[in-house]
Amino acid sequence: MADLKRWADRLRRRLAAGRPSTSDTSSEPAPAPAVPDRPTSGPIDVDDHPVARHLATLTQEGRHAEARALAAAELDRLEREGGEDHTLLRQIQLSAVKAGEINLHLRVLRRRLELFPGDPGLTRQLRTQEGRWRETDTGWLPTVDPAVLAGLPARDARREPSGRVLHLLKIGMPQRQSGYSMRSMYTLTGEVRAGLQPVAVTALDFPRTVGVADAPPVDEVGGVRYVHLFRDQIPPHEPWDAYLDAYASALAPVVAAEDPDLIHVHSGNRGYEAALVALAVGRALGLPVVYEVRGFFESLWTSETAWAERSEVYERRHAQEARCMRDAAAVVTLSESMKDDIVARGIPAGHVRVVPNGVDPTVFVPRERDASLTARLGLHDRFVFGYVSNLDHYREGQELLIDAAVELRRRGVPATALVVGDGNRREQLEARAEQMGAGDAVLFTGKVPHDEVGDYYAQLDVFVIPRIDERAARLVTPLKPYEAMALSVPLVVSDLPALREITGDGDRGETFATGDAADLADVLQRLHDDPARRRSLAATAREWVVAERDWARNGERYRAIYDAVLLPSS
Repeated sequence: MADLKRWADRLRRRLAAGRPSTSDTSSEPAPAPAVPDRPTSGPIDVDDHPVARHLATLTQEGRHAEARALAAAELDRLEREGGEDHTLLRQIQLSAVKAGEINLHLRVLRRRLELFPGDPGLTRQLRTQEGRWRETDTGWLPTVDPAVLAGLPARDARREPSGRVLHLLKIGMPQRQSGYSMRSMYTLTGEVRAGLQPVAVTALDFPRTVGVADAPPVDEVGGVRYVHLFRDQIPPHEPWDAYLDAYASALAPVVAAEDPDLIHVHSGNRGYEAALVALAVGRALGLPVVYEVRGFFESLWTSETAWAERSEVYERRHAQEARCMRDAAAVVTLSESMKDDIVARGIPAGHVRVVPNGVDPTVFVPRERDASLTARLGLHDRFVFGYVSNLDHYREGQELLIDAAVELRRRGVPATALVVGDGNRREQLEARAEQMGAGDAVLFTGKVPHDEVGDYYAQLDVFVIPRIDERAARLVTPLKPYEAMALSVPLVVSDLPALREITGDGDRGETFATGDAADLADVLQRLHDDPARRRSLAATAREWVVAERDWARNGERYRAIYDAVLLPSS
């Protein structure tokens, strides 16, 4: 109430003195609104606040370097003068979020809490940001509850390796089917064939975090156990560092009970966070950690690709990734392009091993097109190109499929883009197709059962990977093109390093200019007109993927990596 009274008094003084003209060009800071916005109120009204309005414009236009400088300068002034400009403070906070400036975000939250002491919404936001700061601190590791450690049996560090390997995964089958979970499944079954004894442990609270409330504590997939770490209750608004502390404390007893030779951790949702948990538990129990880097997630905090790699959050996540790689006993990654990036971070080349994505050629076998499915989908006499995967991330660039389909129809090619899969971007993509007037030139199937996916691949004359020019897309090799190659579906990909690694010199697939729908349409039109070229690409690609990317070979690759970690002198 005291705050409101002060603002009311200021309003009366302003009214008595006359409202300043909006054309006033003095350097004095703009007067604040008469009544302060509550911390948890809705949209920020900056219309009557020139500085906040300018800051909002910079942010909306993606001019984050300018916005960051202005926001920091204005916050310095407010802190120095004891200012209570709530509209400006809220806009500084929003601009800090959009620019990925964690420290600036922390500062403005602390200033706002000085003005609204004890406000629960602001207190929760501050604790969340503190957790993000701590999680990206390269001197921090999660804490394993000392009471948990005190109850664990001592490990015999002198025992001979047993072949038991504990894999730490963010998700797993059967609750979540994705490229990540499929690679995990094939990795584990491949290790069984290589004579190892793998067990998987999924991230704390999975699969309840994906809406599966009745999952058992242990699943079995392909003869391998998947252990789930459950809590009685998932705390609401749990900060990231607190979650990782809880994760490490839940994991430690499972690791002690399984008594593996080592922990093999695979990238988490943000990449490094699962590695932090594994390193904390490994240090507490005296176990080496192998870190499998499946992607580079540092830039995925925003969809603004032009700014993503220039922010503080990117720099901190990038540094934390490198720290986890250095602290691991060995690093595994998926491609030579990814290894090159890891080595460029200062990680010794001999510390990094490549175990590529693959395919099971006994499962993905070329098949005839199912005529009944063709009829059901309305694809008779169509040149069908498309994509099979989830629709969750903007980097996959599915919009290009829509634009290329519309362009091909304009040129008279009877083309249809078949988009197989589902995800949180599906509505956005469907809206794009409607906006473009695509009609039946684009077909979305939604989610397809895994055992039917091959039939949908077989509907395609060409499989397209339309990824945009974004860090992870440039460096990370996806799983799906290998499946298309094994099924003898010709491949067309964006001209990105990780994808060119798959297509080779063009004898295993063709490329188009990244982000250019017209160039994609040109490539597809040539392939439409040249069935012999499509057959040649398909045959060469299948021959290569069967010889070089069979999952069965990866089990032995992992065994060699583990032996090098556990028996370095051999």
